[in-house]
Amino acid sequence: MENILEVKELNTAFKTEKGIKEVVKGINFEVKKSKITCIVGQSGSGKSVTAMSIIKMLPKSGYISGGSILFNGEDLIKMTDGEIRKVRGKKIFSIFQNPINCFNPSLTMETQIYDLISSNMTINRKEFENKICSVMEKLNLEDPAVILKQYPFQLSGGMLQRMMIAAAIFMEPEIIIADEPTTALDVTTQKEILKQFKLIQKKFNTTILMITHDFGVVAEMADEVIVMKDGSIVEKGNVFEIFNNPKHPYTISLIKATFDREVLEVC
Repeated sequence: MENILEVKELNTAFKTEKGIKEVVKGINFEVKKSKITCIVGQSGSGKSVTAMSIIKMLPKSGYISGGSILFNGEDLIKMTDGEIRKVRGKKIFSIFQNPINCFNPSLTMETQIYDLISSNMTINRKEFENKICSVMEKLNLEDPAVILKQYPFQLSGGMLQRMMIAAAIFMEPEIIIADEPTTALDVTTQKEILKQFKLIQKKFNTTILMITHDFGVVAEMADEVIVMKDGSIVEKGNVFEIFNNPKHPYTISLIKATFDREVLEVC
């Protein structure tokens, strides 16, 4: 199957008071087109830094020190700031774990979503309003016209996350990177949000790269799985291989911790 994303020997480091700290260490993986790939690992494993490296949105202290990130054959690392901005949003859309941090509290949802979308495509306000309301209804957001006039602090975390998903559906990106998209949500809302990601993938054949610490999410969502520990990939394969025959002790421990059941250790 065709790969939409190929990460080769990626190294990402941070400048600290104690010197250079390598956070991602020569990792290699592929993301298959129209599939859901999950990167799973505990906090500090390097999974979120990997996601930020792909879209070149690292903090000022971070930098990519080596490797390549091929998106449809083009190396994102070699792109200028102007070139990568044309890729982010329209072709690669990112959804982060705490949706409240993605919105300006002083602007209405309509203004912010329109500004985001119109910066990536040409569309007039009326066309935008009609289409975004239609998308919101499909995401079970009642009274979309009312929601659009509200401010972020007037909406729940689940509603804000649905608004980010609505923007993603609107722009029909080739790949969505979702970094712990359900962490800040209650259990019921988590399940609903994951259901929406599944629907997007099936309806639009969208590729999804999902970052998570939860093997429960992996079991529900993934076609392909990448397990990270201490900045390195320790195991990868399709979801059935990983669950039925996990080989690395770290993978086994994560599965045990999530499901509280015995997993036979493979030597």
